Amino acid sequence: MRPSSNNRPTPCASSMIHVRNKFTGETYRTLEETSLEASRKMFERALRGAKIMKGIPSHRKAEILETTAESILKKQKKFAETIAIEAGKPIKYSMKEAKRASVTIGFSGEEAKRIYGETIPFDAEPRGEGKFAYWVREPIGVIFAITPFNDPLNLVAHKLGPALASGNSIIIKPTVITPLSAINLVNLAVASGLPEECAQTLLASGGSQQVREMLQNERIKMVTITGGTEAAEDVMRHSGIKKYSMELGSNSPVIVWEDADLDEAIPDLVDAAFESQGQNCIHAQRILVHERVYDEVKERIVDATRRLRVGDPLAEDTDVGPMIAEGEAQRVEAWVKEAVRGGARVLVGGERKGRIYYPTLLDRVSPKSTIAQKEVFGPVAILSKVSSLEQAVELSNSVPYGLQAGVFTNDINVAQRFVDELDYGGVLINQTSDFRVDFMPFGGFKFSGLGREGIRFAIEAMTEIKLVVYKKKQAKRATGRHP
Repeated sequence: MRPSSNNRPTPCASSMIHVRNKFTGETYRTLEETSLEASRKMFERALRGAKIMKGIPSHRKAEILETTAESILKKQKKFAETIAIEAGKPIKYSMKEAKRASVTIGFSGEEAKRIYGETIPFDAEPRGEGKFAYWVREPIGVIFAITPFNDPLNLVAHKLGPALASGNSIIIKPTVITPLSAINLVNLAVASGLPEECAQTLLASGGSQQVREMLQNERIKMVTITGGTEAAEDVMRHSGIKKYSMELGSNSPVIVWEDADLDEAIPDLVDAAFESQGQNCIHAQRILVHERVYDEVKERIVDATRRLRVGDPLAEDTDVGPMIAEGEAQRVEAWVKEAVRGGARVLVGGERKGRIYYPTLLDRVSPKSTIAQKEVFGPVAILSKVSSLEQAVELSNSVPYGLQAGVFTNDINVAQRFVDELDYGGVLINQTSDFRVDFMPFGGFKFSGLGREGIRFAIEAMTEIKLVVYKKKQAKRATGRHP
């Protein structure tokens, strides 16, 4: 996942943030940046919020989150329109994101009632005789969350829901490119009964003094970020010793084996390559096809890609909208041109108009090219022919990422070989890499991040284990006369 903002220091004085309609380029909303003084007060409120959250019983936390989830569904169309405008995501996919955010918050409410501890049989060794022990999970305190532009609602929900369910307070810094969905979600949680000190939104660029102070603050116990590798490295350079959760993207392969059901695979591949303009950390960037079905797959996927509708994300029939910024579209254009100079062939697409980069399929791409090695985060997919399982594994594992991989095959032995040999946090059989349910463990190997998201797994990261040990004493025998 590419960085959501630059890392250059910015002035501390408050300034204005212009949120633009990503299709028209016009200013949609103007917001005031959180000043340095306001950010310091925000942290003090968050400290109070952490104490408040620790004292809220589990059933009440669950009620707040479940009410928030229900309210998202009631406002689903409005949330979706905001996503479509500020992120450029087509409305049909924005509606799905809003529904997923409701699911994420709802499951967080359920998990708030399932934060268990465990007893420990200390007498398993002689020195533990006569002792009773158990451990419990306690909230860590104040969490600082950094979220990107591509899923501006649901990725905020993945920070907010588990943080509140586990009894923490949270300060969320959405990218200033798409801050509205985050603001709306936090406001909805407060309207659903959450004390306002417990969740706040910081509006500032990634390199600002406001953000630097949050990262360096020793009383902030955890930083959770979804973003690019460069942004994550910058965070760690400035944060010191604390907990981290980092989901940093990928360059995902999908393998189509010779026995694959192509009627099932082709539409899934097109969706995985071009949904949300490919601005998706599990986007199917590399499609590795067995040589025996390569020509058929190429013909069918090119034909399906040509039929995609490109245009206004608010139109119901739009499949592909604008990229988040013209500079990003220009970067993708440059990477494609570099690949072509190195011998790649454009099968379809390869054109840019302002922020729009048209859905593009390439073949004959050098495995060493930028677009084959790095995360493109755009509407481009690479077709490659493979002749053996070993070659497919080698190509899949040849990048510095490892979030999710997909495999289409009807041979369980082939499937298990790929499961065993692919260096990815998730291997999905008869699905593309671009699949996630919001309670599953989600994270990757190598430079794809640290830790796992998914509500229960995020809660584990957002809590500390406290051990309790009692030394048993024999009850003293009562003396004296009994009545």
